[in-house]
Amino acid sequence: MINLPPYPKTGDQNWRGLTIREIQMRRVLVQTRMEIEKYRMSTAMDRVKERTPLLGGSGLLSRFAGTVSIAEYAFMAFKIVRWFVPFFKKKR
Repeated sequence: MINLPPYPKTGDQNWRGLTIREIQMRRVLVQTRMEIEKYRMSTAMDRVKERTPLLGGSGLLSRFAGTVSIAEYAFMAFKIVRWFVPFFKKKR
């Protein structure tokens, strides 16, 4: 967990440390900042996905994925694996 340093910048000899309440408040502050940044990143990714023609809700890949059944996916995977197998076999 990310946390703020529990000591002041000055080297005061009379400083006795932080109270439990102060430590809790610092942790809450850091966790709140982290959640805000997560939200900002997710909204930025959503905006990028909406603008991308292949990945958007009306994009080419999403339309293709909606029209293909599970059996067709399995068949395509089988064909792709059969095509790649000769490349990985050892030559004798």
